[in-house]
Amino acid sequence: MKLTTTRFGTIEVAEEVTLHFSDGIPGFPDTRRYIILDHDKESPIKWLQAVEQGDLAFPIIDPYDLVADYRVTVSPGDLAALGVDQSRNMVTFVILTIPNGAPERTTANLRAPVVVNPNTRLAKQVLVVEDYPIRYPIAETNPVGVECAT
Repeated sequence: MKLTTTRFGTIEVAEEVTLHFSDGIPGFPDTRRYIILDHDKESPIKWLQAVEQGDLAFPIIDPYDLVADYRVTVSPGDLAALGVDQSRNMVTFVILTIPNGAPERTTANLRAPVVVNPNTRLAKQVLVVEDYPIRYPIAETNPVGVECAT
C-alpha cells in the first residue's frame, strides 16, 4: 500500500507489516492502523506512523535501550486482547515526548508502553503495574543517536 506522510513523504509498505490497535492509542481512538519506520540507520529511535493519518506519528524507542532491567506486567485482559498468554511473548516500545526546540529534554513514557504481539500484529498501549515514570528523562541514559531526534 502507498502512504503519504508529512515526515517521510510518500512511502510504499506491505499490508502485512501493519500493526492493529483495536482501541486506537489514547487520544486517537479512531486511528487503529500503524507501521513502524526507522528514524535513520544510526538512531535507536523509530516512528509509529499512522496509516490513516499521514500527519500522525509518534517517536518510539526500545525501553531496554534506556533501562536495562525494564520489566512490565501486563494485565490478563490486555494479554487476551493481544492474543498472548505471557508478557515475554511481546515486543515492547515506549513513546517519546520531544519538546519543540529542546530535544535535550526528551522524555520516555515508561509507565504506558506499546506492546505488540509479533505473530498477530495486534498492538496496544497499556498501563503497567510497575512504578515507572511517565516522563523519564532520556538524557540520563544518553542512548546513541537520540540527539538527532528532531
